[in-house]
Amino acid sequence: MSRQNPNFRDAVVESVTFLDSTAPPRWKGRVQLPGEHRPVDILIFNLQGEFQAVPALCPHEGCDLTHCPLLNENILVCPAHSRRIDLKVSELRVKELDGQFLVSLNTTSLFETAENRTEITSGSEGFETVLQLREEIDKLRLATLKQEKQIRVITQSMDAMLSESEQQKLKLKEKVHQQQALSRFVDRVMDTIDDLLVVIDTEGRILRLNTAVERELGLTEAELLGTGIDELLTPLEQQHLAGQLPDLPWPIRSVLLETIRLSGYYAGEHELLGKNRDNAKSIYWLKSSLLHSEQGKLEGAVVTALNITELKNRETQLQLSAKVFENSSEAIFITDPQGTIMEVNAAFCSITGYERSEVLGRNPRILKSKLHDKPFYKRLWRSLLDEGGWKGEIWDRRKNGEFCPMLLSINAVADKLGQLTHYVAISTDISHQKQTERELKQLAYYDVLTSLPNRSLFKDRFEHEICLAERNNTRLALFFLDLDHFKNVNDTLGHWAGDCLLQIISTRIQGCLRKTDTVARMGGDEFTIILPGLIGITDVTELARKLIDAMTKPVQIKDHTVFVGVSIGIAIFPDDGNDFYTLTKHADTAMYAAKAKGRGLFQYYEAGMNEAAHQRLLLENALRLAIEREEFQLYYQPKADSSLSRITGAEALIRWRRPGFGIIPPDRFIAIAEETALIIPLGKWILKTACLQAKAWANQLAGFRIAVNLSPLQLLADDFIAVLDRILAETGTKPEWIELEVTEGLVMLDIEKATERLHQIRERGIHVAMDDFGTGYSSLSYLQKLPIHTLKIDRSFIMAYTNDPASSEAAFIKTIVSFGQVLNMTVVAEGVETESQLALLQSFGCDEIQGYYLSPPLSADEFQRRWIDHGIVE
Repeated sequence: MSRQNPNFRDAVVESVTFLDSTAPPRWKGRVQLPGEHRPVDILIFNLQGEFQAVPALCPHEGCDLTHCPLLNENILVCPAHSRRIDLKVSELRVKELDGQFLVSLNTTSLFETAENRTEITSGSEGFETVLQLREEIDKLRLATLKQEKQIRVITQSMDAMLSESEQQKLKLKEKVHQQQALSRFVDRVMDTIDDLLVVIDTEGRILRLNTAVERELGLTEAELLGTGIDELLTPLEQQHLAGQLPDLPWPIRSVLLETIRLSGYYAGEHELLGKNRDNAKSIYWLKSSLLHSEQGKLEGAVVTALNITELKNRETQLQLSAKVFENSSEAIFITDPQGTIMEVNAAFCSITGYERSEVLGRNPRILKSKLHDKPFYKRLWRSLLDEGGWKGEIWDRRKNGEFCPMLLSINAVADKLGQLTHYVAISTDISHQKQTERELKQLAYYDVLTSLPNRSLFKDRFEHEICLAERNNTRLALFFLDLDHFKNVNDTLGHWAGDCLLQIISTRIQGCLRKTDTVARMGGDEFTIILPGLIGITDVTELARKLIDAMTKPVQIKDHTVFVGVSIGIAIFPDDGNDFYTLTKHADTAMYAAKAKGRGLFQYYEAGMNEAAHQRLLLENALRLAIEREEFQLYYQPKADSSLSRITGAEALIRWRRPGFGIIPPDRFIAIAEETALIIPLGKWILKTACLQAKAWANQLAGFRIAVNLSPLQLLADDFIAVLDRILAETGTKPEWIELEVTEGLVMLDIEKATERLHQIRERGIHVAMDDFGTGYSSLSYLQKLPIHTLKIDRSFIMAYTNDPASSEAAFIKTIVSFGQVLNMTVVAEGVETESQLALLQSFGCDEIQGYYLSPPLSADEFQRRWIDHGIVE
């Protein structure tokens, strides 16, 4: 063995510690130097793959260099005196072997440290040490050669493994290509199947599907993948499947999958939900089985669905046909082409008296009555053979021998090739038809609700009475009656109440007539009366007054008390016409004239009324357009306390600024608006406009309140409270800024409902006033129950006062004022125009006045200037 350089020896670094917190990281260890009693601490650095070592203590003064940074990646700087130590010229050579650091030591160098500055001297003892070091180095070299050989063997083994891995990779890639090709092939096969096919995983999520699913359900693959199969079932069917499952020890992810898992297979009818789940659902026959891996592990299930909607529809149609056949009230029997009875229904047995078993296999001739001759049957068969059917009346005979007329229809049934297969006969018992026809004729001339003659019978009788009048040289009168406020009853209480009211009214009308008179219901709430054999018209006037008195009495309908009136138009034969249509038209025209005058009146036809009716129609059409165009304006008439110290409020009064006609007063169009229900949109506009104005003035004048009149249609409408709330919210109006006025007549139309509405209004903080008090029919007991704040004395009582405090007119006014004071109501007198009227009201303690004495109605701008800006000026 050759000797190594005697100046170098390898030493093992002991107590090695890796310092990863320093920059850069380094190792610190100890090495025993030859000839030294104490080991020396060194630092080891990895510089670009090579290990370099330096003493851990500065050779100058022994300062610790363990945590010193590197400059330029190879220079250590002593923190004590800035001495630089270059790692690349270090005399400590470091190798790593089997996880250990070995340091090659130059025995001719000196390690100058603060602990040991001893020189390494030459001599026999030093020489022996060098020889030992060289031997150690030789051993290390041999170990290194052996290690390198092992590394080459490992490298060759790794190369072989990498080569084999590449081959396996290529094989795997090829297999993936094959699997992908197979998957595409399976997809194509799946897509050729018309049935829906879905593959789900072990939690019921959809993994795979064919195009039939997308086509049938209208859902894309992206929308379906990952979703639960149960989502395609209706909630009801999910609940049904869940109810059939036993208690399971694991959570149920999918009721359908668990149903399949119970027996490994499942089949059943289900509706599947498509994209548009509101449309009619299709019915499918679902078949499914579990899917396992080659090792037998459950991977999910395969579900197929066949659309059987058409089959189900056909089945339903067959079931329906069978049900219709069996439950039809008409007798049905089916024969073969030779006429042998093959099937009959229950109605056939009921009508003919034969049991089913008695007629099957027999010929329909058993029903023959022998009341028809041979030509009749020849015509029947000729029609069957040539035209495929026959229909007509025929007399049959029941099992008990009784004859019965039947309406028979026979139709031939052929197959797809046109070959006759069956005859189907349907027969209806028409024994009672003649009787029914007689009853229908009776019904055709009488009103079903009131049992009064209808328009047809009335026309016949009227024309008959005209002939008698011409023959006897007498007159006859035609009354046309129309109930006032009938629509309000219908709209508020319902049609049942309207029907009851018409029955009561028809009875009252008949109670007013002579035996020779005729009353008929023309339709709706219109009645007509014939008064024949007249010499003068005294009887006509007397009957008209009698009818009006009878109609104005209250009507009790179950728990409701209602008040209606009647307007009557009268036409006289031959003065106003010579035929039914002319006289009816003229009586109708006169009736509308009576309504225009204020309702509850009668009116004889007069020349020129037709023109008035035409003008009324024009006015109605113009009114509709005016509402759309908002051609209206509110005027305001002030109210003041009776001492004239302050303005308390104003009443909103509507005016129609009709282009080309100027200002039209309300008495010209309000009645038409109520009859045509135009008062509803018009009333909303009035209320909203008044609320906006009330908001503006209330902020300028404390306690100021605007009064708005309500029509019956408004107050009793089902949505009035909702409309009122919406208008208050939209306009920002406080309830205490407005007052709603109703009349006695309005309340008495339906006391119960009106009272309920008024309570709802008052609960919102809105004042309620009864307008025109004293002109209606309200009783004191009813008035006490009403939630009224204010009582307004009708202007007619104020205007009737003749400046005599002792007069009955003055006493009546005092009674109303006292009555209001007793009920703790504010009393307002309308129509005050003179000083004497004001003085009388002041003496009675009337709270407030309104009328031309104070001011006429003014536009909003004029009212602002006159009353809001200046107030009452003495």
